[in-house]
Amino acid sequence: MSAQFVARALSYCLGVGTIALKGRRQRPWLEIIRSETERPYLSHQLKQLREAHLGKLEFVLDVLPCDGFYDDVRLRVRSDELYRAYELMYPRDKKVITPQILDITGIVGISALWSDRGRIIGKIAKIHSRFSPEANAALANWCNTNGFECKLMNRLDKSYGIQFTRESTQAFIAAVRPHTHKVMRKRFKPSPVRR
Repeated sequence: MSAQFVARALSYCLGVGTIALKGRRQRPWLEIIRSETERPYLSHQLKQLREAHLGKLEFVLDVLPCDGFYDDVRLRVRSDELYRAYELMYPRDKKVITPQILDITGIVGISALWSDRGRIIGKIAKIHSRFSPEANAALANWCNTNGFECKLMNRLDKSYGIQFTRESTQAFIAAVRPHTHKVMRKRFKPSPVRR
């Protein structure tokens, strides 16, 4: 088993990727769906998975028609090595993000999460993770432990993600930039502040 392949699969699942057991034999499949405008990033993710995998990697890349101007592109990857990633992230067939997963994925995983869910609003970096409150707390703890000061974004007893301080935003961006594909560097441009 390749620990690097498992770490990559987990990293991509922090964002839009999912792992599910499919078919009669309940074999694990990693699935990532992106807009066709992000196809180079999806190709990069496939390349990273293939390089980390021991032996030939089984995959399917297809186009899903959409009602909008751009279609979606879907990547499905099949490997028995995904069983380990599934055990870690889906212990009871429900997705969880734990401190162990964040330690395994490290800054590469946080960069993948940033590419899918990150924004700079004004001069402050935010990650709208769509995680559970416990997972967001684990994410905030990982970031704070690794020198990126942040706090939870909570409203009406709901957790929406994390928000970095103005001072730690620059350090965080400098840390994730080398691991962020050029197509996703649009995330480093500030979005207008909503009034």
